[in-house]
Amino acid sequence: MGLRISIYNEPAGSGIGGSEFVAALLAEALAGDHQVVLFHRVPSLTVEKLAANSGTRLDNVRLQYVDKPNSQPQVSPLNPRAHYRELQKIQAELSEGYDIFVAIVHDVPPFSHAKKGALIVLFPTPTAPYVKPEGGVDAKLALKRPGKYVYQSWAWKKRMEGYGLKTAISEFSSLWTKRRWGIDCKIVYPPVNTSFNHVEKEKIILSVGRFALRGHGHRKNQEEMIETYARMQSERPLDWKYFCVGGLAATPAHEVYFEELSTLAAKSGAALATNQSHEELKRLYERASIFWHASGYGEDQNLQPTLVEHFGISTVEAMAAGCVPVVINKGGQPEIVEHEVSGFVWETLDQLKDYTTRLISDDDLRLRMSAAARKRAQTFSREMFLKNFVGRLLGTAVGAQAQEPHLDRVSTATR
Repeated sequence: MGLRISIYNEPAGSGIGGSEFVAALLAEALAGDHQVVLFHRVPSLTVEKLAANSGTRLDNVRLQYVDKPNSQPQVSPLNPRAHYRELQKIQAELSEGYDIFVAIVHDVPPFSHAKKGALIVLFPTPTAPYVKPEGGVDAKLALKRPGKYVYQSWAWKKRMEGYGLKTAISEFSSLWTKRRWGIDCKIVYPPVNTSFNHVEKEKIILSVGRFALRGHGHRKNQEEMIETYARMQSERPLDWKYFCVGGLAATPAHEVYFEELSTLAAKSGAALATNQSHEELKRLYERASIFWHASGYGEDQNLQPTLVEHFGISTVEAMAAGCVPVVINKGGQPEIVEHEVSGFVWETLDQLKDYTTRLISDDDLRLRMSAAARKRAQTFSREMFLKNFVGRLLGTAVGAQAQEPHLDRVSTATR
């Protein structure tokens, strides 16, 4: 039946996030006509759980868990022929015997042994051999080890040649993929659920993002947003409510952190909520009028690009529900929000406060931007992803026999 297709979703963890959503939608779109296996690194993941959380039908998709591999061969690079053979074998089971292999990664992708390979770069976290984190060859190190440099650069180029279709999820990710991996990527924005009900908006400011400990990677900066709301309340008491919601890990350290945030929020009347169901979050998006996003505040994205939002699924969801976004001008956020058209992008917390005050004070402006935000969000819909990625994927795989994806099979249920 059709082509044999393998999809590998590399990010690991206990939850279902944006990359799992991409993998699920892709698997659903392809499984109608082809045999699809989805390899993943989420131990508790099942077909039923993934389908329910992504709003997809995966009856014809086979899921298979894989452990994190040893990324380097045991053979020394001083024996390049043997080293390269062993390098090619790492995770070979993901793509050997398949017509198409799709790798969704932020780490180094495995060699593709399929007839055709496709790459979806979330963000290039490590660099290619002898490349500095900010981009460019580390000439001092390369000159110190010229033989290893020549071999490993050649092996990296061969690894990337296995992927005829190379894509990144944003211009921001594409820029850094060029700097760190030396490859050019087509930009294919990830799919976002853009199906929301039109309900009467309430005086609600909303932010959505996991509650992460400082120093534990990508943070959403809830403290800064709570403090900004408190400043607004102190300057002029508002009849607007701020809802700060997100996922919270079940650890003592996270519980202590959340208690500290709750104490801070109580002073201004901000409301905090954790681990909302998909339906509860959907209703909040539909009721809220303004959306805040501050991930990457205080970070230099040229030095620490991993600490900003590489795209911004929650921002698109909020816009699709008619929230006017007021988001930080970093990472992928300014690609989503058209400043002063479908929302505002800000550099400082004073600007966050001032733009929000303008929206609160001007009903016509807020309504006009809300309509523009809904329209803009459709650029990042599931249907656009399938058209832009699956069309290219099947075109790459079967040439003149390329098919348009079956958009009617794609569920529009809320993830």
